[in-house]
Amino acid sequence: MLQNILRLPRGQRLLIFALIFGGGLFVIVAVTILLLRSTLAPNTRSQGQALDTSLTVTEFAALPDDDAYPAALAVAPDGRVYTGSYKTGKLWVVTPQGEVSAVITSGEPLTAITGLTVAPDGTLYIVDQSDADPRTDGGSVKRMTTDGVVSPFATIPDERGFISPDDISLDAAGNVYVSDRARAEVWRFNADGSGAVQWWIPPLLDGVTSYAPTGLAYDTLNNAVLITDGTNDTIYRVPVDAPTNSQLLYSHAKRANPPGFDGLTVTPQGVIYVAALGQRGIARSEGSELVYIAGLFRGPSDVDYAAPDKLYVTNWDQFSLAVDTAKPFLPFTLDVITFGAGQATTAP
Repeated sequence: MLQNILRLPRGQRLLIFALIFGGGLFVIVAVTILLLRSTLAPNTRSQGQALDTSLTVTEFAALPDDDAYPAALAVAPDGRVYTGSYKTGKLWVVTPQGEVSAVITSGEPLTAITGLTVAPDGTLYIVDQSDADPRTDGGSVKRMTTDGVVSPFATIPDERGFISPDDISLDAAGNVYVSDRARAEVWRFNADGSGAVQWWIPPLLDGVTSYAPTGLAYDTLNNAVLITDGTNDTIYRVPVDAPTNSQLLYSHAKRANPPGFDGLTVTPQGVIYVAALGQRGIARSEGSELVYIAGLFRGPSDVDYAAPDKLYVTNWDQFSLAVDTAKPFLPFTLDVITFGAGQATTAP
């Protein structure tokens, strides 16, 4: 659960920070956290490992910043990969060969990038939280044109606005979907940022009182949006034209080893891959089962598919954002999972 501190609603985050930094409990809590840190992230720098002999896992790109904290990534139509810093708002683009360049932006500043997606014309959509401090609420959606100009795109038109915006996706018509964990909602905007509607809220589950829609991905095969819930470890398929007809594709329920779902992606053939942040792995959703294909990442918060045979994965290593005495394992990197011919898109 420690790896998910930053994914909790604000009230729960404040409680955790009060326990960590308040009063005489500080020493006990700090020691406990450090011990757990050593378990979750050993002293040696962990490298992603394949759990299936039909694929390989390699380091794709090292980010040139000690504060990179890449919470999100997105593959552009030309094969380049965008990622950004949750800590500083810096943005990078990586060629298919792994060459990293800083994106020089103008216009609106970026502060804490949590979600990215790229439109067919190369426009980049960015979920930007107000601050990297986990105790801070707020955020907005911004849009960057291919010449690097960043402008405001959308926000929720009520007094609360976005509280903990997380991920973003586009459908075939250009509509934009944004999840907000703290509001437990997914909002939809028109292609120009207008027409904000509360598009989806999680269906009620027996015995569940807290929901946190997190990862989003557009399923072209079914004209639907796939949604993860990082609190309840569920995956939904929601038809674009009928959001009340949610299909629960996977529920971890009370089984052992909760995955701690975060970002996800889907191939054009409908094969779903999900980032299991709590288990430091990438898994394929196969009906009522999860099949882990790779593990030992350093905070796999997002995953995206690149045709015909690759998955790109972030190594967020976010623990030190919550605990000052913990240091990230540098450099921050993106990894790539490479499949054998045709195996990434073969439905189970």
